[in-house]
Amino acid sequence: MSRIFCLYLITGLVMLGACSVRTGDQTFNKPLPSPAVAGSTTPSPTPDATPEETAGQSATLQCQNIKAGERKVYKKQTFAIDFEPFKGSCFVSTYDPEHGSDPPVQSEYAIYKNGKKVFDFPGQFNGANFGCWVDAVSFQDLNADKRNDVIVIGKCSGKSDTYNENSVFINDGNGFTTRDDANMQLNELTTIKQVAGFVEDNRSMFF
Repeated sequence: MSRIFCLYLITGLVMLGACSVRTGDQTFNKPLPSPAVAGSTTPSPTPDATPEETAGQSATLQCQNIKAGERKVYKKQTFAIDFEPFKGSCFVSTYDPEHGSDPPVQSEYAIYKNGKKVFDFPGQFNGANFGCWVDAVSFQDLNADKRNDVIVIGKCSGKSDTYNENSVFINDGNGFTTRDDANMQLNELTTIKQVAGFVEDNRSMFF
């Protein structure tokens, strides 16, 4: 009787062990989430993002990886754009790495398409040649002509403090134009909303 009991006991332990091994294998072989890459600038996916928003995030990432020769792309202020006359393009902000990236002084901005520069914005930073960078950008229709215009909030490093050199670029259907005299009225403003409001109240200055 005791020998039969021992036999049953040993058989049960072996079967239990086999089940544990199979369960363990399933857990071990289950794909694990990819680890986050430190310092990655990939746009964080939004859980409820639409297909269009997801595509926009992917397009912006491609823009941020554009090669700009000896200059470096300032990824925080580089975006995909998709409106005429530059559909499927990139607004790309770059800087000279010899002067550092915190902040990225001696910045420039342009439009790239298919990895190549296709448009240089005129009168960047209102003629300031050094010490400036892009702090914020907005693409919106400022005069109800169904064309997206561009607002750039520019920051420049002065001898004693940082100051603004803001610009508005008007979409004429072929590119962007600007008026230096009008832009000079924007430098006391600090946000996109303030600039857009000023343009709304003073359209004759800009159009």
